Amino acid sequence: MMMEEMAMPFEKYWHEMSFQLPTPIQENVFKPLLQGKDVVGLSPTGTGKTLAYAIPLLQKTDANKELQLLVLVPSQELAHQVGHVLAEWGSLKDLSAQVIIGGANVGRQIDKLKEKPEIVVGTPGRLLELANQKKLKLHNIKTVILDEADYLMQEEHLSALRELIKKMPGSRQMGFFSATNSENLKDIQKWFNTEPLWFDTTKEGQFMDQTIHGFIEAPTRKRAEMLRRLGNLEEMQALVFVNATQELDYLAQKLQFEGINVRMLHSDYGKAQRKNAMDEFRKGNVTFLLTTDVSARGIDIQDLPYVIHYDLPLSKETYLHRSGRTGRMGKKGIVLSLVNDRNSRDIKRFAPHPDEVKEFFIYGGELVDELPSREERAAVRDAQKPAAAKAAKIQKKVALKEEETAKEAAAKKTKKKKISSKDQKNKGARRKATEKKLSE
Repeated sequence: MMMEEMAMPFEKYWHEMSFQLPTPIQENVFKPLLQGKDVVGLSPTGTGKTLAYAIPLLQKTDANKELQLLVLVPSQELAHQVGHVLAEWGSLKDLSAQVIIGGANVGRQIDKLKEKPEIVVGTPGRLLELANQKKLKLHNIKTVILDEADYLMQEEHLSALRELIKKMPGSRQMGFFSATNSENLKDIQKWFNTEPLWFDTTKEGQFMDQTIHGFIEAPTRKRAEMLRRLGNLEEMQALVFVNATQELDYLAQKLQFEGINVRMLHSDYGKAQRKNAMDEFRKGNVTFLLTTDVSARGIDIQDLPYVIHYDLPLSKETYLHRSGRTGRMGKKGIVLSLVNDRNSRDIKRFAPHPDEVKEFFIYGGELVDELPSREERAAVRDAQKPAAAKAAKIQKKVALKEEETAKEAAAKKTKKKKISSKDQKNKGARRKATEKKLSE
């Protein structure tokens, strides 16, 4: 259905990008969005929600230098990612997109708006600020999308969000997209006076099937040490979730002291620091990117192999949001949670398929989901003993040789010093004898 109704430039680019069949969310919302209907789209992280709304809405947006499509997002990172997608696909129709976020230079943003983009992606606070200053004109808006709507509709953001949307035409189309269903989304009709069509594809999660969910048992005081051991595994790279920002600082210092290359996404960081941390991580120069849930909103990292829950989240929704950063679009990924005896059972409550949750171990410098038997481990230790004894013997010989060499060097130095001292004495005697002769 979606492929049949996709306009030619978009269909052609779809195939050039080597995309295969549309994901369930892309297939389900395409026609309703194209027809101007209000929708709620629920789908696991990593299943192509941005393109799910981008393609049909761009298809019906005109290149007329009037702002028609507004996408609201909760974080700077997500704003840039969504803005990049909309600019890339919008260019197929000569549409222009602008990203407007808090923390950036407001003067430059105002100047850029004078170029009259058809699409704006931004965070509600800065958008409302510019709208109140009459710098952002919303009277021609046809569609507004709330990306990560569950977060945007939390109580602390809702008033600014509603004030912003009230400045748009009453007939505008609305789309609400999220990775999980939440209580907030049930109030859509109450807050926005609309009864949208619901498309919940969270159970059609064939794109999550490649993600393995597991845990490693480690006492709370040993978690940092376990993380260090994980950091030394070959090809390890992970987004590590921590519940408190204070813990971020402690963990980063400890891991760096142990020689693990880490970066942080800290709430106190400015735009440049966050961008630098993300760039280094994407380049593969960093083993762990430490973050909290708020700081990680909207992070999209291609081919991320691991997500690690250093601290367990407080809800299943948060667990799924975090875990969805790996195994995106059907690729393989591993989600690891560091647990103790008391909270190990929570993993099975949070994971999509509780019966498939595995326990992992570090053995022989590798991450394994099954340890050898006690007899096999004993046999390996016994086999390693002669080699270890031989290595120790060689090391002892080397140490003795080094000690002997050092003693010989010290003896030579002492002897040289004595000869030098004797020469000095002889020189003194000869000098006195010469002086005596001259005086006679």
